[in-house]
Amino acid sequence: MRDHDSPDRSHNGWIAIAAATLTAAGVLTLICGAVFVWSGVYNVAATSKHSRPIEWLLHFVMQRSVALHAPALTPPDLHDPALIRRGAAHFASGCAPCHGAPGELASPIAQQMTPVPPGLYSADRDFTPSQLFWIVQHGVKMTAMPGWSAQSRADEIWAMVAFLEELPHLNTPDYLKLSGAAGAATFLPQDKPFASVFDPSTCARCHGADGRGELGVFPSLAGRDAARIEKALHDYRDGSRPSGFMQPVAATLSDEAITDAARYYAALAAVGSP
Repeated sequence: MRDHDSPDRSHNGWIAIAAATLTAAGVLTLICGAVFVWSGVYNVAATSKHSRPIEWLLHFVMQRSVALHAPALTPPDLHDPALIRRGAAHFASGCAPCHGAPGELASPIAQQMTPVPPGLYSADRDFTPSQLFWIVQHGVKMTAMPGWSAQSRADEIWAMVAFLEELPHLNTPDYLKLSGAAGAATFLPQDKPFASVFDPSTCARCHGADGRGELGVFPSLAGRDAARIEKALHDYRDGSRPSGFMQPVAATLSDEAITDAARYYAALAAVGSP
């Protein structure tokens, strides 16, 4: 008598064998991976650079991850000169040391990272504004690219995106002028008493050598109440007043330097004063 179930049994048998083979292969792969990790044979030294295939794979993974996770956003006017100027000022101190800038190489420390932080002159072609916003806001794992320290400050993040859109069009003099990196320490008012431990040249890049800032870009500090300035700097330093622009600066100031900074700007002539 013919066994009508034999084809099905044979098919099911092959499925069972295939499943068992895949399971065994998976277990073997896990064991080999565990042995590889435990052995320590993989060289984690940053001086041992990624191979070209690994470098390509990691960059591809990053691009696909950004494309998936970055939401479509409606940006502000990214051609707004005030927005670009704000982004440029922070880029000079917060980004250029790793990524370089027109006329400025990345620091030797950054050049020894793995992967080396890329130049950002093609960022506007490689990513949409929404994707750039997401990268600046969240950073990128395993690249030393940090997330924005004040996640709620979309205005600051958009300023960085606006500058990245402008960056490919800048030559060195344009960049130095736009970022405030040129002349900030040269034209400080010599007739004003300097604070003992506070260096105003860092703040002058944004708030001006005279402390009067730029209308619609950076606020004026000249002649403002010292107590208010001091409290603001303390709040920026401890993060209770979020700002990815101000917190890195305030974090470097001691209590004494904050007090001196407040007194220094309070002593400067206010806007409109002779």
